[in-house]
Amino acid sequence: MLRTARLVAVATLLIVPIGAGAQQAKEPITARSAVAALDDLKKTVEIADFRIGGSYDLANPEAWANGAPDGKTLESLDAGPLKTAYIAVGTPHEGPDGKIDNAIVISSFYSGDATSMYFNWIDGQGGNAFSGGPLIGPGKLFDTDRFYVVMVDALGLWGASKPSDGLGMDFPNYSYFDMVQANYRLLVDHLNVGHVVLATGVSMGATQSYVWGLMHPEFVSAVMPVGGATATDGTAPIAAWSFQNAKAGIEGDPVWQKTGGRYYDLPKDQHPIQGSAFHWSVLQLTGYDLAHRQSLGWDAVKGDVFAWDPPEPGFGDGVMALGRLFDAVDLKYRVEVGERHNINEYLPDYEPRTMVIHIENDQWLTIDKARESVGLIPGAQLATERSPIAHYAVFSALNSLDDDPMLSSFLHDIGILPTYGKVCDAPDYISPRVNMNPDPSKSFWKDEMRHPFPVKFTKASDDRGIEWEIGYFDVACPNIPDQKTLVVVHGKGAFASHYGYLIKFAVEQGYRVVALDAPDYGLSGPGNLGKNPARSLQDIRVAFHHVIVDQLGIDKAYYLGHSMGGQIVLGYALSWPEAVEGLILEGPAGLEEFPESVEFGGQSYHLFDPAIDNDKALWEQVWGPTGMLDGERSRTAEGVRDFFHFQTRDPVTGAVSPSPFGYFKRDTEYARLHTDQRVAMITGNPDEFEQWVFAFIFDVYSIGKELVKGDENSLFNRLPQIKAPIFLAFGAQEPFIPSTALNGLTDMANEVIIPFEQRMQDAGNPVETKLYPGVGHFIHTDVPYEFARDATDFMRTGRVNAVSPDVIDALVNGLTLAATAGGPGNVGAGEKPAGLSK
Repeated sequence: MLRTARLVAVATLLIVPIGAGAQQAKEPITARSAVAALDDLKKTVEIADFRIGGSYDLANPEAWANGAPDGKTLESLDAGPLKTAYIAVGTPHEGPDGKIDNAIVISSFYSGDATSMYFNWIDGQGGNAFSGGPLIGPGKLFDTDRFYVVMVDALGLWGASKPSDGLGMDFPNYSYFDMVQANYRLLVDHLNVGHVVLATGVSMGATQSYVWGLMHPEFVSAVMPVGGATATDGTAPIAAWSFQNAKAGIEGDPVWQKTGGRYYDLPKDQHPIQGSAFHWSVLQLTGYDLAHRQSLGWDAVKGDVFAWDPPEPGFGDGVMALGRLFDAVDLKYRVEVGERHNINEYLPDYEPRTMVIHIENDQWLTIDKARESVGLIPGAQLATERSPIAHYAVFSALNSLDDDPMLSSFLHDIGILPTYGKVCDAPDYISPRVNMNPDPSKSFWKDEMRHPFPVKFTKASDDRGIEWEIGYFDVACPNIPDQKTLVVVHGKGAFASHYGYLIKFAVEQGYRVVALDAPDYGLSGPGNLGKNPARSLQDIRVAFHHVIVDQLGIDKAYYLGHSMGGQIVLGYALSWPEAVEGLILEGPAGLEEFPESVEFGGQSYHLFDPAIDNDKALWEQVWGPTGMLDGERSRTAEGVRDFFHFQTRDPVTGAVSPSPFGYFKRDTEYARLHTDQRVAMITGNPDEFEQWVFAFIFDVYSIGKELVKGDENSLFNRLPQIKAPIFLAFGAQEPFIPSTALNGLTDMANEVIIPFEQRMQDAGNPVETKLYPGVGHFIHTDVPYEFARDATDFMRTGRVNAVSPDVIDALVNGLTLAATAGGPGNVGAGEKPAGLSK
């Protein structure tokens, strides 16, 4: 009998759940369900004339609608039609076409089936504890009041067609494409599913979810593989070693050797059971973290150690039970599916939204392979955890990572988690893409990027009479009464598409959103080639005003500015106060002063001399010696990726170490977009690249020129004149503000944020401030959902979760807060105030 501790493992991953051991393996050879007690919940369907084992030309889906053309049908082998099986729970919703449009499909793992997933993830089942709690049920992550959840068997085991049904070694060599396409036919033909909101699964089920998105990108909106792979076994040495040894154990069994794997005429107890047990022993010992296995002691693991002649009682009992339960040919086929699987070549064109969950110390499907897959899929994101049970933690990973900001944002964005205040789906939204091999003869911004919303263009002049082409988005859901407008202004070097998630979220909260690219950036670059690039921030404001107020007729709006965009909207509020309903400042420039002259290498440079304004030649003369322009122009792809992700690389050894400077603390979808854009632009249109580089460095001057210390009319000195409500947001690990190298300031809390708050308080316009722990300069990508929610809450209520100056100081500088004497809840030496973690 298996020990209680082992029964938990048996219930949850590659081992079969409690109850399956009661199956008597005479006829049929293998059971229909892994959890015998749940067998009555499973339904079996037949798919006639489905071709197995052929080659799939993914560019020609019509050819493999019922399996690849060169595959074999089971009918042609006198075995009857292909079977698959499923358990469906939840609330199906029919769309206008009469088909179910709210399905979640969960594929089964290496030795599991629909009953296994039911046992582990359905509310109230015995596997909930191992999974860290239920995931499927009313009000759970996969909410059965909102979704139709279909758990499917995979071709090759349990309730689906498999070699042990009778064909044995004559069964066609199936693939992951066959697995998925067979279940696609199940969903479409038998369950009337017309749209899958999410394809997910654990382990081999996760590998299938990748394939769901590859084969059916219009049918499947999003995929969330939990511990899967796009190229398995053979591309990862430990996985290859583990599974090749597992297969060798099967083929080394004396019965297998004698019969060549054709043993079905023998009684079940004379099948190659020992070989199957050897197979399970290899996988049991490598599936966990080895240090964890070592810590358990011999008595706890000897049941998983195979021997042809067990030397002591209990030796190998667990794996022998599994050897009797699983058929050797079924397992051999299942191993070989992984040997042949590799879809990496298709990933750069992958369409569905992708959130990969993986275990850092997984020894089969190793983390480096997951990172490689994520790197190949446009916009894909990765959330990870480390666990002593390694690969087996895939069942609990979604619960363990439930507070991960990337996972949370993804689940809200695709609609799995409900979003408070959502009134519609953002019209015409698509996931953005960057062509990483751009054609230099084409416009990079117009032809080599796919933007999240339809692009519009207009002409607008600044006060000097220069006409600029402005690219922008103007997005709103129809039929929203009394709709308010949010204008999004990007930061230095960024572009409107980079704020796609924020735009989408605000639109779905009922706001009209206008997001513009500043002249010489993004979509406002190609049409302005050849014009004097030495324009000022006020030039940008004037051009934007002509678009927003004069052309679009938006008399009053909220203005959200990030970084340099923050300074742009601050100046806009000073120039056109009547047009500003409120300001949202994300890591804004404009709150600090600069000296007119800055010293580098013992020499003084008049970097912020107002005389430079609009004079490109003079600017190059003054700023050229800093080397900033050449440095930005010569960045390599590797250098961009390192810098963007707070890394520095030793030029000699190539060793990578953390850097205090960078862009993205988390590699979210829109962080990826910005990174890919900057990398791809290097080999894109050379004129647009040079235009962008010049603007990126020139705008350091544009910012500083308005903030020169001693200038009574500087933007900095006029900030208290702003009367519009202000939401001020900073990441607590902000790397760029204050601009220490240019102005000598070092303390964001006490030299930037708190003085601004005090000045505005004294002027009668107190600021709503929020600091985001663990976040850098790009709040809208580090914590996308939280920041978007805060921004829309501010527009709706005028409030956010504000924090005090002491908390700002503590978050930024890590200072010890002195406790106030008496009373519970006071903060003592070395403690942090309660409630800082969201």
